[in-house]
Amino acid sequence: MENSERWPFRQDDPQWANELMWDRDQVIETHTRGNSASRRKARELLRKFKSGNTIGNEGCLLTSLAMVLRLLDQPDREPPWTPSVLNQRAHELLYYTKAGLSMAPLYADIVSEVTGGEVQLCAKEEYLSGKSSWPRNYASTCWIVRAYRLLPPEMRAHFAVMLKTGTYDDTVASHYVLLDPTRPGSPDENDAYLLDPAMPMNAEAAWRLSDSARQICKDAQIRRQWVTSPLFQ
Repeated sequence: MENSERWPFRQDDPQWANELMWDRDQVIETHTRGNSASRRKARELLRKFKSGNTIGNEGCLLTSLAMVLRLLDQPDREPPWTPSVLNQRAHELLYYTKAGLSMAPLYADIVSEVTGGEVQLCAKEEYLSGKSSWPRNYASTCWIVRAYRLLPPEMRAHFAVMLKTGTYDDTVASHYVLLDPTRPGSPDENDAYLLDPAMPMNAEAAWRLSDSARQICKDAQIRRQWVTSPLFQ
């Protein structure tokens, strides 16, 4: 890791925080003209930020995937993987564009494509957060997390585990993080240590799932979605 790069990667790192992922005006234009949608529906596709739909505002998944690549892809790759490099590749490969155009069925496929198949999605489990008919799930009850934690260190080094917290809807109140591979925790531990894109740039202490929840809920819209979800009643 270069001295100029803070680990874990943060969305708010000034090296890439202001880079656009989507241009909201272009997305609205694409959806209304290309898909014959109403402007109201088109405006609902992306949250409006004063500084735009940037990595800093909406790049937690992108930043987490960049960390997956930095952990699992060639360590001597040039240029090294960063959220900025991955954002550029995602635009070039049409995983998403500033205008909202996408030609990719699965966002996670990008890690396979940009590494020539060296890094791939191994397993995925969906828990519909916020649906009252589904039971609550924790790190200790997620079979993928439990299996990862039970691996010996030499085997665990070949995997990275991404967690999605918050609501099922990605529009506002979901958040993506990685389990900290250096502190995976015991299978029965719930307040897991994380590599979190939302971790403040000046934070030095170990960062847990509970810290992440408090941090992202400082955003009023996210907090409102979390506290009104049946999952949190």
